[in-house]
Amino acid sequence: MFVLVQHYVTDVQTFWSAVQHALPTLPPYLRLHQCLPTRDGSHAVCVWEADSIRDVRSFLETYVGHAGRSLYFPVENADGIAMPSEVAITEPAE
Repeated sequence: MFVLVQHYVTDVQTFWSAVQHALPTLPPYLRLHQCLPTRDGSHAVCVWEADSIRDVRSFLETYVGHAGRSLYFPVENADGIAMPSEVAITEPAE
């Protein structure tokens, strides 16, 4: 599954230093596809691939949980554009 993580960083220096230390220790069951930080490092959106949200959360909170708040969401895909599979899409009126 793909997991989107929104990071709200309260301690920018500590957070990004922890990220630098965490990346080389990624377990084989986690894959980071994208990390998109703001220029000042106060926010980031990351797309992960894992078996569960719990796997991503357990790994990340160990490293960066003390330096901000993160929200975790399952998403439809990591590449390209997707529409939510549980929403009925109607054709536009002509």
